Amino acid sequence: MNKEATEVDLTNDLKPIQHDFPNYDKYAKCTRLRDWKGIFEINGLSIDSFGTKKELNVLADYLEGDEIVFALASGIMSQTKTSNTNDWGTNTWLVALTNERFLFLDHAMLTRSVDTQSVRHDSVQAVSASQGLLLGKIQVDMGARVIVIDNCQKATVKVVADLANKWLRVLEKKSKSQSEGTSREGLSQMQEWSTLARIQIKNQEKIISLLEQIRDKNSS
Repeated sequence: MNKEATEVDLTNDLKPIQHDFPNYDKYAKCTRLRDWKGIFEINGLSIDSFGTKKELNVLADYLEGDEIVFALASGIMSQTKTSNTNDWGTNTWLVALTNERFLFLDHAMLTRSVDTQSVRHDSVQAVSASQGLLLGKIQVDMGARVIVIDNCQKATVKVVADLANKWLRVLEKKSKSQSEGTSREGLSQMQEWSTLARIQIKNQEKIISLLEQIRDKNSS
């Protein structure tokens, strides 16, 4: 497959709504080329790889075939029951905002083990950013729980939160449009069935009338 065909394939599924999301095609191209620095540059940022160089090196291995990266950030997350057993305390994670989900990667310091967590966008209610004097934090609110990524670059957290919420609105718009389309299709089918039912009733009335005429004729 040539280079141009691959790029088209990446954006094909979302062509109807990609115009609602700035730089969609540029993100798709950088993802295809594994150009993570380019992702940062699209967002007006310098690449942030502090503590996550290993994670950036393996990021492509954890992306789905047509997944597109919109933003990346490095930050601190607390240990969870799935965290790498060779690490202690808080871990430095790579956060990737994609068209499919939030993807979190933590590469172990002493082994090749990689801890991953994934949150699909349909589970996310809101994404917020808090900026301190030097650093900031990203909060992914899923209703039942909130994932906090702390000690991120100050400028990065606002970009991630803004892009995430913008993409959630795009997906909501797409879902609403599909729902309205389904409703219109269902109404159209009901109207067709109603028309067929009326035709059938009229045909039955004609048959009954004809049978009555035949009966009256035979009686006389």
